[in-house]
Amino acid sequence: MIDILKKEVEKKIGKKITNRGDCELVSNVILETLQLEISYSTVRRLYGLVNETKPNSKTLNILAKFIGYKNYIHFSQNHNYKQKINLTEIIYKTVAKNKPEEIINLVNTTKKSSEDFTSLVIILIRELWHDENYPLIDRIFNLKTLNFDSFSYYEVLKLGNAIGLLIRKKNKLHPLLLNNINFLDCIFLIFVDYSSLNKYYGEALEIIKKNNIRYDMTLFSSALLEFRNFLENKNVNVITIKASNTKRLHPILSGRILSLNLLSAEPNKTLEILNAYHKSISSKGNLTSYYYELFTTSILLKNIEIMSFLISRTSLKVEFYFQKNHLNSFYLMCLFYYKLTGDKENETKIIKFFKLSECRYSYEEFIDLLYLVYLYNNTTTSAHKKKIKARYQSLSEKLNYSYFSEDFLLTYFD
Repeated sequence: MIDILKKEVEKKIGKKITNRGDCELVSNVILETLQLEISYSTVRRLYGLVNETKPNSKTLNILAKFIGYKNYIHFSQNHNYKQKINLTEIIYKTVAKNKPEEIINLVNTTKKSSEDFTSLVIILIRELWHDENYPLIDRIFNLKTLNFDSFSYYEVLKLGNAIGLLIRKKNKLHPLLLNNINFLDCIFLIFVDYSSLNKYYGEALEIIKKNNIRYDMTLFSSALLEFRNFLENKNVNVITIKASNTKRLHPILSGRILSLNLLSAEPNKTLEILNAYHKSISSKGNLTSYYYELFTTSILLKNIEIMSFLISRTSLKVEFYFQKNHLNSFYLMCLFYYKLTGDKENETKIIKFFKLSECRYSYEEFIDLLYLVYLYNNTTTSAHKKKIKARYQSLSEKLNYSYFSEDFLLTYFD
């Protein structure tokens, strides 16, 4: 069973463990998701990279928890059974019976592993959403088993993106869910729908802001509504953060607040604001998440000073797979910067790294609009320009943000 456990850990991190860097990655991810320490040297020994030894029970229990079990014994007892479960069939039958108590019981009892549990929730909620059974969805998200802290961040991303895409398709959110803390934490705050700030998502932000359920949620909503104002060519208000709450903000939200300040700041204050922010977060380790929102903000503002600052402060080394999405936005910003500054050599290098398909789902159309601006100004054939312009106009009309005018496309690099 230990060999199976080792393979399950590799599945969890999405790669084979073959060197010291991989072992450090496992150690760091476990610390981040479980707040439990396991040294990289222990992982190295477990995978036979140095002096392979039989792991102790503490190591086995931590690894079993990492892949979603209570401990190693729970893993040993349930792993084979887990493989035989056909979650889809179970859920379809339970939903078809239309008995809420049976569905609630299914959620509470089917937690053999968090991987299975996340899949269960996704399939179940999507089924109930199609049936527009919002009261039952509300009940499910009110369960203790769906607390944000019961999932790893990787699992929350999987949950938020899978359900978020369905919500975008339906283009509406039931008011019940906008007062549900677990739903907001696991879905709404994860799938930040930049394509729908003028649609259901923006309407929901206004309600959440008014409800004022929790400080960070109110701040989150306020920040995105102000960003929507910017995209509508309206005045942007500076958001003041309580000093006691600054340290507890999510890195991306922290960067979003900074972006708003830069949108409305005097040009001669830009570097001063950036340096003060960098000083406040410099002890945080990898800062990519803290600067994530600024990558696109600097493109929107066509601000070479901000771009240059970010290039000098951003590490290209990422430890967690979700940070690859952040790095992808960084590459796009670099393309704009090197084109604006006439650095063809670096522009040619960076263009190999940017991939639109690796953007976060909820940002993809928004990023695509920016990328089309770059492509339009990077082609010389009139036929190709015409196609890109048509795509840009179609997407701009869909998102309905007045900032993305035809002039923005045509004159960006003038």
